[in-house]
Amino acid sequence: VNHHATKYSAGNNTNSFQTGNNTTNSIYATMNNNYQQQHHPVIGSITSYVANETAFQPEEYVPTANVEQQHHSFRFGHANDLEALIVEPRGSNDVTTDYILGVTSASMVILGIAVLWLTVIMSFKCAGKKRVGFLAGRLECPKLQLSLNPIAECLAEDDENFSTQTPIGHHHNASSGPERDHKFNRKALMVRVVFVISGICVMIAGVLFYSLGVTAFQNSLNDVQNSLFIVESTAFESMNLTKSVLNTKYDLVSALNETMSDTDAGLCQGPSQLSNEIREAEKLLVSDMNEMSLGVDESLKSFSADLLTVANTARGMSNDLETAKGFFYALIAISIAIDVLICIMLTVTVFSAKDISNYFTKCVTCALIWPIFVLFLALSWIFATVFLIFSLAGSDFCYNPDEIVLAFLNKNKDKFDSAIFAILIFYVSGCAVVPQAMNDIAKLVAMVKTMLAHANDLADKVASESVDDLATDCGLDKAGAIALQKGVQMISGLMQELEKLLSSFKGIVSCQNINPIYTSLVYDATCTEAVDGFTWLYGSCFAICVCAMTMITFRAALYPVKRPELDSGLST
Repeated sequence: VNHHATKYSAGNNTNSFQTGNNTTNSIYATMNNNYQQQHHPVIGSITSYVANETAFQPEEYVPTANVEQQHHSFRFGHANDLEALIVEPRGSNDVTTDYILGVTSASMVILGIAVLWLTVIMSFKCAGKKRVGFLAGRLECPKLQLSLNPIAECLAEDDENFSTQTPIGHHHNASSGPERDHKFNRKALMVRVVFVISGICVMIAGVLFYSLGVTAFQNSLNDVQNSLFIVESTAFESMNLTKSVLNTKYDLVSALNETMSDTDAGLCQGPSQLSNEIREAEKLLVSDMNEMSLGVDESLKSFSADLLTVANTARGMSNDLETAKGFFYALIAISIAIDVLICIMLTVTVFSAKDISNYFTKCVTCALIWPIFVLFLALSWIFATVFLIFSLAGSDFCYNPDEIVLAFLNKNKDKFDSAIFAILIFYVSGCAVVPQAMNDIAKLVAMVKTMLAHANDLADKVASESVDDLATDCGLDKAGAIALQKGVQMISGLMQELEKLLSSFKGIVSCQNINPIYTSLVYDATCTEAVDGFTWLYGSCFAICVCAMTMITFRAALYPVKRPELDSGLST
């Protein structure tokens, strides 16, 4: 935001006063274009700040159904009060520990499910195909059984060396072969169908992970950054206006002192009626200016440092969010990789169903599919727990965000000046009680408007006289009369500039300007988009984990059926 320096130029017979304008419209137009694409108009130009004096009713916050449900979710008897965690005295860990246990307990349950499921799969693998069948990892067709009489069957059970060769006089059960194959084929089909359906569910969950979870997370980051940009720009603009007000006030006091010095310590000392009116206007102007100068110093001097802190904080948070966008791109890559991997696994399943097995398919399955699949599955379990923690913590914050923000500000109030702290409380609390600092600014604006009226009245009286008549009436020489006209015009111009700057500052820090930025940042970007995004990320990620674990359980579908009879025939 550029502020042109105030320039004064004077000729011999005419006086001219030129003031630069605050060139803030361009940056606020840029902010409007970015912000109004997704939200109602909030930020306007300086002119709109001055003109907008209507009563403002802040937006009432109502937690979403998702926030309500997650905030009241089962926490195994632990706390869900985030505000108590913030207001907890330093050095006390009881509330902190209780809340952390509550927000992580559900995640620990999820990790427990993952460990238990993995243990069961490993137990099935160790048990072997003879005990658990395809759950051990391979589909194996059972051997052909012989039809023996009861005595021979009893001998076969007791004698381990009993020959499995078909004895003379004994025959295969003609119906056992087709019936056995039919049952086994149904089992193999069931395994492959469950595997394929689980793979399709993983792909659907991956699409939801991106379309509803990652997209909402990205929109939330963008909206938070836009809001932080507006906060930073508004803070810098307010800081620059504060400096401009102080500088203009100094110029105004200097101009008055210089004019009085050029007119021999008094603007007009003659006995005429005009000189009496000028002296009366001068007394009012000097009195008002002393009061205004004191008020400006008390109200605005401490603002600059705090506004700079706010702007730097907003910029730092925005830079941190840029780093978070890298995490967003990693999530996109993971969702794409999962879908591609599932497509490869389903293709291998089709090959195995047709008993196609060669060196290439074995290498793809063992060296490519399983290592990557297990890696992404482990990441999915970790992400599911992390997203659940963020979702629950975000819901706890968004259940009552204003009180939590107020608690945070009160805990860190020693970092702010008392005036700026009261104004921040004013914005967050819905502008219910106007702080003294806002009243002081309003009084300053009213005072300067009164001063401007007095200065214009004085300027009109001085300008109505010629230089010679003014010199005669005020007891001045010609140079003194010219200095009086020039000084009064300069004071009037500076008064106009000061009134404009203060009105602009009042408009920028008004509740109807700042509170919508706060509600957009907290209510919309954080408590709606971010919490919904984390919920979808957790839900879709957990669905991916469950379906992927089902695929591992039914992993026998990836391999061709083992037929011991054919294998033994080929070996002979």
